[in-house]
Amino acid sequence: MGFKSVLWDFGPPGHGKGEWDGLGGMLKQWIRQRKLSKLSVDPNEAAVRLPVEDSDDEDADDDDANEGNLLASADACYKKWKSHFETEDWRRSAKDAKRSVNAIYFHWAGLNDIKRPKTNEEFDCLEGISSSYQFLMLREGNVLMRKHSCWCQECFNVAMRDTLLSSNADYPVAGCDRAQSSFYQWSHKSCRAKTGGSAASLEKRARTHGHELASQLTREGGEWVLAEATNDEEDLLWLGRTVAFSNFDGACYEKHTGSQKKRYGTRFDKNDYLVAVQWYERLCESGDGERREFVMAKPEIDVINSTELRLAGFDLRRIGEFPTDVSDVVEGEVQECTDVASQETRQKWELALRDECEATNWCR
Repeated sequence: MGFKSVLWDFGPPGHGKGEWDGLGGMLKQWIRQRKLSKLSVDPNEAAVRLPVEDSDDEDADDDDANEGNLLASADACYKKWKSHFETEDWRRSAKDAKRSVNAIYFHWAGLNDIKRPKTNEEFDCLEGISSSYQFLMLREGNVLMRKHSCWCQECFNVAMRDTLLSSNADYPVAGCDRAQSSFYQWSHKSCRAKTGGSAASLEKRARTHGHELASQLTREGGEWVLAEATNDEEDLLWLGRTVAFSNFDGACYEKHTGSQKKRYGTRFDKNDYLVAVQWYERLCESGDGERREFVMAKPEIDVINSTELRLAGFDLRRIGEFPTDVSDVVEGEVQECTDVASQETRQKWELALRDECEATNWCR
């Protein structure tokens, strides 16, 4: 629908309030005042058991509905309310008193009365959801949550911008006055679909996007790419640069047209692309603490599946260099990588936050 940012903020004094709240409170109070419920009796005065007021309730003496003349089930409360409020006497007295609500009707909905559609979808559980009050969307299936809401100018700016936050482990908001308090720190949570149609939809979306990116790569290589990391507990994205590969007739990619096959240690299905890349490593310490500075990793070509591509063809800012010798090894085969690795001094690069967030939005 074109949303750039979604923030869900809970404020207990005001959320979900309406006329039904007053009505529900009145009904509970009606039970308590008459000491009809186990909850309305002081546990320190166990001997006090006031009798249920006379009524035409057929279940007044039903041991299954009451315990010692105290209402002990939802069904018992329902019948008691119905026998009192759904009468002409009560409606007449409510009208005479000019009450805003002068007619109440009760309907019982048992466990089997509400039909819910059957689904095979399962989602990751958001641990700590009941003790958190602010939620910020990162992308489909991923949210940030924190115990308390903060609406300082910096937090407001983050919530309203389309780049959201960088993929740090703790997602800090620079400039927030409360950022040091654990009550206002964001934590990253997954609510992704694990099974069912939604899970398949995420996989199909990522695969289609990766195919589209690979088909637009320049043949000779040299373009920056961001790929979704697999089995990496620290980083969601890996940075690479496409390189010409002799096994692909000097191109940086090749389309797999046959049946499913494992090549270069990776499974490829029909119409997947094999993409040759040189990886770049994140520096542990960056100037702004966001770990968006990179340097070339061990010089070697890795072949990845296009289904892992999340962004391609963007620019990085050159911020320094580290000279190094270069040689490439792919599956035991020594090969020169003249376009990128062997001629490039070990440059230091900075990834733009906007590009990282754009790639993140395509992750599964």
